[in-house]
Amino acid sequence: MQKYLLLIAVLISFCLGDVKAQGDLEDPLKPFQEERPIFIGPVFGYNRSMHSVSLKSFADAGNENIAPCPTFENGQDNGFFVGFTYEHILGDFKNSNSSIIIRAMYQTMPSYLEIIGDRYPSLVTIDYGNGTIKQELIYSSTIHTMEVDYSMFTLEAVYKINPFEGMNLGFTIGPTFDYALTKNFTQLFKLKEPLNARFRRADNWEQLGIRYENNDRTIVVNDGAIPDASGLRFALKVGVQYEILMGRMYFVPGLNYNFGITNLESKQSWRVSALQAAMDIRFSL
Repeated sequence: MQKYLLLIAVLISFCLGDVKAQGDLEDPLKPFQEERPIFIGPVFGYNRSMHSVSLKSFADAGNENIAPCPTFENGQDNGFFVGFTYEHILGDFKNSNSSIIIRAMYQTMPSYLEIIGDRYPSLVTIDYGNGTIKQELIYSSTIHTMEVDYSMFTLEAVYKINPFEGMNLGFTIGPTFDYALTKNFTQLFKLKEPLNARFRRADNWEQLGIRYENNDRTIVVNDGAIPDASGLRFALKVGVQYEILMGRMYFVPGLNYNFGITNLESKQSWRVSALQAAMDIRFSL
């Protein structure tokens, strides 16, 4: 955390130093000096979050009443972000083609993972109530699901450059620092068919830390905080943007890839990345 704060302080001091340098280069003999505008405004957008992970079962495989859950692989889901942005122009304001963009945001990067269970044949005894008892073959199928609730406060600082003269097309790259606000998951084991069947409750289901729902057709295997989850996330963000000028304000649609470097959980590889579609609206003050 101290390293993250130090890097942010260096970026801010760099921006302030650039402002001072511009003031030093101005002609002191001119009675009026043009002030450098400040560009601030809201930012919002869409996250297509991608969790790169291989999650083992949390179920007690030694319990004959609960089928062991298979391994979940690489989930995705839809999220969003919203916040504020500040842009500091580097070098000569009128001729500059680069800047530092700082954003403070709230964003979500959830995930949904699903595994369809096998279809198993079973012999069941059916009592028809008139003295007729028969054994019939029925098929049962299950589904395993996991939903991850992952939200965070984000502070990022990216470098922007417009390499083509006369074009408002820009490219960005820089670090992003995230503080996790929620890091929970819900793991379910559901009975799909037959529709008139239900799970047989384990004698010690309360000690196993599970619970039954939906008329015992759903077993809640886990519901709560992710064990050993990290409170911090560090990522590298690269993207492309286009500036649409409208007087003293401009719109900046952009497409970014947010590549997670640190792991969500400390005991295994669980990286969270996102494809992000963004819209910045900046006003000149």
